[in-house]
Amino acid sequence: MANEALLNPLRIGRYELPNRIFMAPMTRSRANNAETVPTPLIAEYYAQWAAAGLIVSEGSQVSKQGVGYTNTPGIHSQAQVEGWKQVTRAVHDRNGHIFCQLWHCGRMSHPDFHGGQLSVAPSAINPGDKSFTPDGFNDTVTPRALTVSEIHDITIDFKKAAENAIAAGFDGVEIHSANGYLFHQFFTNCSNIRKDEYGGSHENKTRFFFETLDAVGGAIGFESVGIRLNPSAHGFFGITD
Repeated sequence: MANEALLNPLRIGRYELPNRIFMAPMTRSRANNAETVPTPLIAEYYAQWAAAGLIVSEGSQVSKQGVGYTNTPGIHSQAQVEGWKQVTRAVHDRNGHIFCQLWHCGRMSHPDFHGGQLSVAPSAINPGDKSFTPDGFNDTVTPRALTVSEIHDITIDFKKAAENAIAAGFDGVEIHSANGYLFHQFFTNCSNIRKDEYGGSHENKTRFFFETLDAVGGAIGFESVGIRLNPSAHGFFGITD
């Protein structure tokens, strides 16, 4: 086994990882408190996986607006930062490495999370799927289209969330830009029919993502930033092209 490639060390940026086995982000819905703060159970869970070369945490919403699943932890409040500290400490105590996945669900959210207000998206198009709300799986609704100013605000939310992640002890962050969530919604014609600088051409449809990547990398260093993309755009929450 000592000669198995997966078990060989790997250097990525400034990180010396003990092996090439990465733990993928998986939503667990264990932040079962009013402030969606990571719990001791979450710390125990990730500590059990510390032997992986790198852990990428479950998606953590960058704002209250970004939530799309019940009981998922955030990374936008001081209480959440303090909760994540116990998680990163538990992983580091076992010589592990952990990145925080930064998440905004966009149109896959639901009014149940927002006091009846609509979820947001690049365009007002219903994905025709289900949202996991406190009352179980409910039909998605037609979201409202973000204004340009609101798009800029979300970029700031990601930047602040990345700074919070570093303050919480994470080794870096991963920007979730796949699986039918907000950035992915901007990438595809079936969910983005905007006529401004954030729609139409490939350059325009990826502008929001690259602006956010620049902001996050500028805040914490690009060597501490990963991104998640789909090799194919088909099959996630109403994404069909």
